[in-house]
Amino acid sequence: MTLIVFSNCLISYKDYPKILPLPSEEKTLDTPFVYGLPTFPQLNLGGREALKNYFDQKTRFKKTVEGVDVPKVGYLVNVKVNYRSPTPVATAFLGVSTLTATFLPAWSTQDGYDVQYILYKDGKKVGTYDYHIFRNYAQWILFLPISWYNFETATEKEVFERMTLKFFEDAKEHF
Repeated sequence: MTLIVFSNCLISYKDYPKILPLPSEEKTLDTPFVYGLPTFPQLNLGGREALKNYFDQKTRFKKTVEGVDVPKVGYLVNVKVNYRSPTPVATAFLGVSTLTATFLPAWSTQDGYDVQYILYKDGKKVGTYDYHIFRNYAQWILFLPISWYNFETATEKEVFERMTLKFFEDAKEHF
């Protein structure tokens, strides 16, 4: 049943088209870098792993560590992720569609995530950066022939990686 439901789903993220993976930056900063990651509140489709990988592999910091304590010297980026549920009507349709093995269609355009990056430098909070991810989700048995479309859209992992790049661009004055 689960395979039927997931093979009949189309998922895309508004404002995040599919792109090639982001490259890593050259490791040039000796400054300590700590990052705090949340436990994702819903089914994790790669967002948490994307955050961890980006902080560990793709930033300019030579040494990164996951933690929550604000260092006296260096940086802490504390990431807060809140899942935004589909509307109650969309949730009801998604439930009925799932119970009927997707013979009845369902969709949602309002779910996704609200993500906040809180940046500390040398023990002091220097900024808060808010981002919003909206996801389009649809399921229906008739989507089976076009389910390949999911391979043409950005994944949750790619979206979180690009959003983290955007955070570093927005906060560059502090780095």
